[in-house]
Amino acid sequence: MTQQTTSAGFSIGVDIGGTHTDMIVASASGLTRSKAFTTHDDYSVGVFDAIAVAADTLGITTDELVGGCHAFINSSTIVTNAVTEMRGAKVGVLITRGFKDTFRIARGARKADYDDHVQTTPPEVVARDCIEEITERVLVDGSSPVALVEDEVRAAVRRLRDKGVEAYAICYLWSFNDPSHEQRTRTILLEEHPEAVVMLSCEVHPVIRETERFFTTVFNCLSHRGATRFVDQITAELTRRGFTGALSFFQGIGGSASGDAVKAKPMTMLASGPAGGVMGAAALAAQMGLKDILIGDMGGTSFDTALLHNLEPAIAKRVAIGQLQTGVDIIDVVSVGAGGGSLAWIDSRGVPQVGPHSAGSMPGPVCYGRGGTIPAVTDASIVLGLIDPGNYLKGRHQLDRAAAAAAIEEVIAKPLGWSVETAAAGIFDLAVINMANALRTVSIERGYDPRAFSFFAYGGGLGLFAVEVARRLGCPNVVIPDNSSAFSAQGVLMADYVRQYNRTINWMMSDESQVPRINAVLDEMRAQALADAANDGLTQSDLEFSISGDGCFAGQVWEITVPLPNRPVTAEDGASLSSDFPSIYERAYGPGTAWRDSPAMLVNISVRAVYRRPKPTSRQQDPVAGAPTPAAVSSREVFLPEARRLATIPIYAEADLIPGTKVTGPCIIDVGDTTIYVPTSSVCERDRFFNFSVSI
Repeated sequence: MTQQTTSAGFSIGVDIGGTHTDMIVASASGLTRSKAFTTHDDYSVGVFDAIAVAADTLGITTDELVGGCHAFINSSTIVTNAVTEMRGAKVGVLITRGFKDTFRIARGARKADYDDHVQTTPPEVVARDCIEEITERVLVDGSSPVALVEDEVRAAVRRLRDKGVEAYAICYLWSFNDPSHEQRTRTILLEEHPEAVVMLSCEVHPVIRETERFFTTVFNCLSHRGATRFVDQITAELTRRGFTGALSFFQGIGGSASGDAVKAKPMTMLASGPAGGVMGAAALAAQMGLKDILIGDMGGTSFDTALLHNLEPAIAKRVAIGQLQTGVDIIDVVSVGAGGGSLAWIDSRGVPQVGPHSAGSMPGPVCYGRGGTIPAVTDASIVLGLIDPGNYLKGRHQLDRAAAAAAIEEVIAKPLGWSVETAAAGIFDLAVINMANALRTVSIERGYDPRAFSFFAYGGGLGLFAVEVARRLGCPNVVIPDNSSAFSAQGVLMADYVRQYNRTINWMMSDESQVPRINAVLDEMRAQALADAANDGLTQSDLEFSISGDGCFAGQVWEITVPLPNRPVTAEDGASLSSDFPSIYERAYGPGTAWRDSPAMLVNISVRAVYRRPKPTSRQQDPVAGAPTPAAVSSREVFLPEARRLATIPIYAEADLIPGTKVTGPCIIDVGDTTIYVPTSSVCERDRFFNFSVSI
């Protein structure tokens, strides 16, 4: 991936979601968005469908757009889907003898429920007969009292190969302190099975705690096939079309990396789509002079939410996949099944529900006419009259309102004795409640008052629900960004190249004798970052480094993040951090919580390497003072979900609303590839950045 700094030509950001593939094309003339259905059998087809739509909008051919592109950045749900559905390559594990049940024990993974009758065992990520124990042992101090028995490795690999294993996770105890056994095992394994994929836990996640390290390694193996196929398909098709620019892939940590990097560690792409939206929201909020925002992204499959305090996204460390802990760090995003494709149903108690299951893009909601029979949130929206069935995706796909109404009547209205419109309004309300509850999780439950936050709402579906969601939280205003239907794709263009490296060091911070060892580890990590950057076409002068650590009081199990200077550490740094750590700890957990009688310990250290990519500029225009309300392009009968009554309301065209224009609800703003509903008693104004700002 050769990074280029020229602003000439095009740059393209892509977000592949469960239902739609969204795209933003940046050029000297501004930003152009497009949208196509996601094609799960070959994601590149949906990507090039979106490219074709963008090219048509720009008045050029697809090949002209691809050939003139200097930066192409992808985010996708591929890895997220693989690990949440536990579908991917057949994985085999070579593990230290005596520890075969690590994956079953999984640190006693349990649900957060006191009723033992509802507890379930963790899912079986690797079939038990595909886990082979190998005689070897490395201790905590890096010594090796038990040598690797190489004949056992060869025999185990032959057995696993005969069972159809495609990818091998080598998971030995304390291997990050001495990687030689894992490295030698890889050499032997490839002699026996040359075409196999091999992941070493000492390379994938060289951090203490074998459960997280082993599961991270296995999940990388599981998702490797799909991630590699995706990267290779996109690369090959772009190359065939004449692309010669920089191709990169977005990571859940909030930055892009090369195709080779994400193929080596596919789990870095976990939750990459939502992360792109968060980075885009941070950039837009900075332009607007805002520091505290709540974020909502409603697509076809899910609703993703996050919180930015002082424009800093929270980082979820050691993120869990269901009941299973990993060592992966991602931007902290909470997701619930409240997308446009989320299905409505009635539970065993006779209570209507929405989600978490989704219709996806195939068959999609009933109104898509692709064979769906269970009503989804989009079906409710079209029955309420909020969506124009003849203008979906700017008229490229006609929706069937009658089919949607029939499905809602059969599945929801008849069993409850409601009218179809009342049932549709109930589905609308349930979607709003699910989204509001997710926002409470990232705000109220973490000590933040949502009444002090602006709500940034984007994604193809959220414009219909955003104001009602914000009302339930008490947010004073809603910002629906320009290009909201493809905002996560825009966000990946606003983020930088990022690589993160983690190591366990176990440093008692007051022990100055350990300073040379700590600096040696930092030197190794920086050297690795520079080597990886060189492979990606960057030089040392292009990179910025930031250093942080995970600290705790000796004897604690969990750590908190602490900043470190971006230079060699000194004994004075250790002494200062040791004395400051109680106050750092109490800022996180409250006065009196620090364990002051225990020495402070830096368990892990992280090096973050960043290349500041060129960013596209969004359009701006000073608001027109006293701008008149434009004429409505039409009107439509809508069953107002907040009032439970029919009303004929005006429809405004997005193109007619210039900065400074205000419209009063109830009304609808037709944006072509999304719809904004302004409920009763709300006022929507177009701001200087062409966002729709709604006062509640």
